[in-house]
Amino acid sequence: MTVLLIILAILIFLNILPIGARVIYDESGVRVRAVLGLIQFQVVPGKPKEPKDPEAEAEEKRKKKKEKAEKKAKKEQKPKKPKKYKPKQPLGVTIQEFLPFIRLGLEALGDLRWIFTIHKLNLDVTYGGSDAGKVAMNYGMICGILGTTLPMLTGALRIRRYDVRPVLDYNCKDVRIVADACVTITLGRVMLYLIRYGWKALKLWRNKKRKGGATV
Repeated sequence: MTVLLIILAILIFLNILPIGARVIYDESGVRVRAVLGLIQFQVVPGKPKEPKDPEAEAEEKRKKKKEKAEKKAKKEQKPKKPKKYKPKQPLGVTIQEFLPFIRLGLEALGDLRWIFTIHKLNLDVTYGGSDAGKVAMNYGMICGILGTTLPMLTGALRIRRYDVRPVLDYNCKDVRIVADACVTITLGRVMLYLIRYGWKALKLWRNKKRKGGATV
């Protein structure tokens, strides 16, 4: 009994454990960190590879090229079997019969956003340049775009915390972007999603078979 409880606890823990990625972009480039609960570790960029010996690398390339040529020669020596012509069989289904499945697919795509959780979305865009008038115009334009798109974005996605803002700095010579986003999923949420839409698809399929619909 104790072992079963331990296994059940582990399964529950795995189903609620958030896993995902955190992407950071700044002047130093792109960094990607894998997220496992409260633990994060960097995956991009990885550890720098040790430089190989040029002679050993050239020898390795020659071996690979030789093996590839030998495989190609063996393949060409084998007699090719004549392909048998098989007439294509009509599926016997119409678009109307698949419309319920298409609608279900679109519904599933719409609900796909609830699997993901954006824990943090930070974006700073610093505007600058030599032409003060142009910089001010671009700054006002981006403020208007953000004012329109942010409510749509927060309504379409599950975002817990976000800070998206343009920064006006006449001392900056160019446009600078700093971004930090953390996206996770849970296995439990994915399983519920698959079970829900798998069951709906199965019900549609059974209804089609009862009504004498074609099977593929």
